[in-house]
Amino acid sequence: MARARPGAARRETMLRALTRHGAPLAAGLLAIAAQVLLLRELVVDVAGDELAIGVGLAGWLLGIAAGARLARHRRPVAAARDGGLGIALLAVLPVLGIVAGRVLRRALAPDPGELPGLGLTLLLAVVTLAPPGALVGWTFTSLASAASRQWAAGDAIARVYILESIGALVGGLTVTLVVGPALAPLPAAALLGALAALLALAALHGGVVAGRRALASAATLGAALLLASGPVDGWSERVRFAGTAPGVPLRAVLDTPWQHLALGGGDDVWHLYANGQYAASFPDPFGAEHLGHLIACLAPRPDRVAVLGGAERGLVSVLLRHPVREIALVEPDRWGFAFLRDRMGHEDQAALDDPRVRVIHDDARRFLERTAERFDLILLLGPDPVSLFRARLGTVEFFRLCASRLSPDGVLVTGLRTAPNVLVGETAALAGSVFGAMREALPVVRATPGPDTLLVAGWKPETVTLDPATLARRWERRGIDVATFDEALFPVLLPPQRVADQERALLDASALVEASRDDRPASFLHALARRQQTAAGRWGRAVGVLSRLPVAMLVLIALVPSLFVILRLRATRALPVRRAAAASHAVAVTGAAGMGFSLLLLLSFQTRVGALYGALGGLTAVFMLGLALGAVLAQRTVATRGEEWAGPVGLRLALAAGLSFAVTLPWTLAAAARAAAAGLTQGMTAYGALLLAAGVVTGALFPVAAVTRLAAGDEAAEAAGRLETADHVGAAVAALLGAVLFIPVLGLAHTAWLLAALLALALAGVPRAGPAPREG
Repeated sequence: MARARPGAARRETMLRALTRHGAPLAAGLLAIAAQVLLLRELVVDVAGDELAIGVGLAGWLLGIAAGARLARHRRPVAAARDGGLGIALLAVLPVLGIVAGRVLRRALAPDPGELPGLGLTLLLAVVTLAPPGALVGWTFTSLASAASRQWAAGDAIARVYILESIGALVGGLTVTLVVGPALAPLPAAALLGALAALLALAALHGGVVAGRRALASAATLGAALLLASGPVDGWSERVRFAGTAPGVPLRAVLDTPWQHLALGGGDDVWHLYANGQYAASFPDPFGAEHLGHLIACLAPRPDRVAVLGGAERGLVSVLLRHPVREIALVEPDRWGFAFLRDRMGHEDQAALDDPRVRVIHDDARRFLERTAERFDLILLLGPDPVSLFRARLGTVEFFRLCASRLSPDGVLVTGLRTAPNVLVGETAALAGSVFGAMREALPVVRATPGPDTLLVAGWKPETVTLDPATLARRWERRGIDVATFDEALFPVLLPPQRVADQERALLDASALVEASRDDRPASFLHALARRQQTAAGRWGRAVGVLSRLPVAMLVLIALVPSLFVILRLRATRALPVRRAAAASHAVAVTGAAGMGFSLLLLLSFQTRVGALYGALGGLTAVFMLGLALGAVLAQRTVATRGEEWAGPVGLRLALAAGLSFAVTLPWTLAAAARAAAAGLTQGMTAYGALLLAAGVVTGALFPVAAVTRLAAGDEAAEAAGRLETADHVGAAVAALLGAVLFIPVLGLAHTAWLLAALLALALAGVPRAGPAPREG
């Protein structure tokens, strides 16, 4: 009996902890799971545009601010029941949000061939992410108010904030490591909702949450939704696909850590959509023959070939008919590769089993950074850079990496959609930014006529050629006998005058725009501008107007609100009021900076690693852990040094920490990028460490600001609600404008310095230290 006591004591301790802390943990788990799953859905809904993450987060955070504002006007006696109701609704609403987003995407689908614009992205964000966000704000404020009946008000707010952040860590890791890869988003949301409702039910006796009937109903409904999720998921995926590819039947869907794949058509031809964007149609034997033989002849001696993705296009089987000794086929998504391989043509499947073909499941950039091989032909074909996932393979840094892996007579070939006749507008700018990037990496760059242009680059003019006679001689020497291609096609495919006109147009376009780089992928920015012009929405036009303003004016626009607040603070005579207002302003700015840090790191991760779709939950969870650690550190410091320290001194120290992080971020981003080159694990570790640090400097301010507002006379619910509103309004503005305006225009490094300037202004707005003067 004595040996059983330690185990029983541990179980009793865990049960007590669950009873006291289960509600905030459940709320945090639901919040991050809903956020990540709905953000992934939004990216697919808007054709893979990662900047939609910022727009979605803006909708989410504005919802939190609105929910917190509503909850702070509720009676404290109803706080526990309000918290239970919030958790119950949050357990089921994400499932409905996923279905609503897919249906709305179909109802408001742009014309065939066009991509969704900013207006549709904003609407989807408001419909799918703002309502659960409002429940998160409502629930946090209610739980903080209820907890203040057990602990001191400042301690209660900090405890709920910390526990909610820990729950968010668990939720993010669960989505990334367990639920996401094994389950589709809809059943994943239903399962997590049911589990979180059960967790909150277990905490009913802790006094922080109430509402047994609502929570039990949510758990039951979540289980029912899980059982029905298969048919509902299939139906809603078909509805969305009907808006993406009208008239094409959906045959199969797969969610992988890299992307969302939808396969339509069937029988003779499959149509592949990756993250909602058209990627390829296959098999296409005739098109593959023409393109494959042309590309193979662009290399004088295609002995060693690297094909960076696009196995489904059927080019490998064509390249193998040339004097090829080895083909390194680099496909980062092993799940997607297996999904597509069984649907390829028989000849293409047999080519993948050829002993000369080596399939490598790795990111293209990482493969080139780690290999010591030299290639005679490096081939990269794919969609235009309308997402960071694609644009990262069209920058100066990437082309220099390719150049370092070319043999002396090797050629690099990449595809780019241009125009059949005249290059104008954003299409010219996009093409010029890629052409210019390639010219910075390699001395010789040629271009075939549009609209499906091939950019061909290498070291020597005599090897990098589009001369039909030279290519015909290469073809003849190889002695390939096929019915669908011969040397007479080269003058048809590459008429010298059209080649010269195309190269002149690209050279002129590249002189007018900056080359695409990792820090500022200009090709992606021009692709976004072209998308907004095509969509012709008022929001897209508004962003277009702002993006053309001088950089100095944009920076001034970003700083004006803080300058106005500081002037108002200096005009306020009552010191407690000034300190309370300065605390709210500091929280709003820090919320904006924290969101800015997060976006900069996530977008840099996508550029360097390319696996943001699957890693979003884990990376966000690490940021939430940093928020919790920062809050714990600040709470303990306040407890040790006294509440007097938590006013001006604590605010200044927390803001100074954020300022230091922002100033050094350009250099730490570069260090994380170097670490990512060593492998996915190293990249996750480096970016995770920066997100953890960003969370710490962001989360440290909240408990200090809470004590400052409580000292000014706020009640617990009032302080929690005001700070939650300020935090999330600031973060929402940063998420929206940072994603669609400041990061695209300024780039990563200069956006980090803009955040530093905002934090410096907030620091300047904190009143002097010392006791407040007595009234009267």
